[in-house]
Amino acid sequence: MSAFLLHSHEPELQPLLENLRIPHGARLSAERKDTAYIIHWGAYHPNTGGTNPEALQPVKSILAALQPRRLSDTLRLHGIDCFLDEESQAEGEEIRWSHEFVVPVFDLQALTLFHRSSGVLYAGRRGAADASADPGAGAGPGKPMTSRRETAYSEIGLEQRGFYAVRAIREAVKSIYALGLDYGVVRIGVRPAGTLAVRGVEPVPALTPRLAELFADAMNRFDERIGKLEAQPPAVAMLGADPEFLLLNAQGKVKFASAFVDKDGPFGCDAIVLPSRRKVYPLAELRPAPSTDVRKLVVHLHRTLQLAAKRITDPELAWVAGGMPVRGFPLGGHIHFSGVELDVRLLRALDNYLALPLTLVEGETTAARKPQYGFLGDFRRQRHGGFEYRVLPSWMVSPSVAKGVLALAKLIAEHYAQLKQRPLSEPEVVKAYYRGDKARIRPLVPGLWRDMEKLPGYAEHESYLLPLWRMMLQMKAWNEREDIRPKWKITTRS
Repeated sequence: MSAFLLHSHEPELQPLLENLRIPHGARLSAERKDTAYIIHWGAYHPNTGGTNPEALQPVKSILAALQPRRLSDTLRLHGIDCFLDEESQAEGEEIRWSHEFVVPVFDLQALTLFHRSSGVLYAGRRGAADASADPGAGAGPGKPMTSRRETAYSEIGLEQRGFYAVRAIREAVKSIYALGLDYGVVRIGVRPAGTLAVRGVEPVPALTPRLAELFADAMNRFDERIGKLEAQPPAVAMLGADPEFLLLNAQGKVKFASAFVDKDGPFGCDAIVLPSRRKVYPLAELRPAPSTDVRKLVVHLHRTLQLAAKRITDPELAWVAGGMPVRGFPLGGHIHFSGVELDVRLLRALDNYLALPLTLVEGETTAARKPQYGFLGDFRRQRHGGFEYRVLPSWMVSPSVAKGVLALAKLIAEHYAQLKQRPLSEPEVVKAYYRGDKARIRPLVPGLWRDMEKLPGYAEHESYLLPLWRMMLQMKAWNEREDIRPKWKITTRS
């Protein structure tokens, strides 16, 4: 399979085409329809790719992002702060942004970073460009916000990232993914109080020479990467995890894990940040040794629980897991992947085939952590080359749930190219996910599960998967206030 850029001969696309090494055109030849990986550009051609559904930048998502109301509603649904230019004009409200960023994004990666400030020093220097020219004047969905960018913004790149730059990149990548897009240009503003807001998104970027070069290089690299992946043997995913739990006294009050254990190690504590920005460490966190074998990972997980039992010297404390067993204390069940390369297809497969079905067994309070935590597509790249999938609540509620979740994660990571369904591309399904609306999600899950049953390796993990599948069918919710120790056969001694 190779990449193919499908466009409509837009005149402004010419600078990009001059830098492009992959085939392109307004129509696919018959022999390429089933072998090409389509990259759509623009919304003025059919959303077609033969019988092959692989595509970047679906036209449906482009059209939705070009509608201001749909754009803002979708971003806010995912917990993304936005203040689009159309809204500020309608409200007659003017905000003085202390920093402004323009972030081109392709396949979960920022390509570079453009910045300007209102006379505020950034990274120890002032922007070299003329900040009086506004590249975003009149910008909004479908409107250029990148014209004259070369003279209005300084390109500061990705190497020396300040505090706001890091957050701007994160919000830009998150916004593109939330909109169902695979690339685009995002404009981010920083308010004087320090909060960030999305000010505009271009699903069809207005190309300056620099942006044309960046997107062409990204498409060329994408083509090289998918070619290498096809030539490699099937991936073997190594999984790790760092699920969290809380300690509760008899009155239901949280006892900080930091009273028993340090931050580091196979069993440690993790932080939450208070509104005052002070960190406290109430969360207990398990960090089992990773493995390519799900059974071994579960064994390692149990050993860390036994270690926790030795460290937590108060046997009267209940250990509780889930999503939000106590208000204000969100818990995560992050899964670490290595041996497989992160791309947008894998991330969407994890959301659709793991996070979405898991809502059927979540407790009533689990949804309270969303969307601030547990938002779709939440990931973090790791220095060792892998990544951390951060969407799930703490699945330590029982061994059955833990085994099923880890087995599903491994199957998806190794075979995501065969998992094509995307129910979360529908806004109503996204709303159901964030609300924990099990009745809306339940009819979608059998079709997803049938895809899983066809995968190589399903039979190997079936003993772990079937108990979770039965819980999903029954919509059997876990209890976030129930002590997890009896189910894991853990005994705490004083």
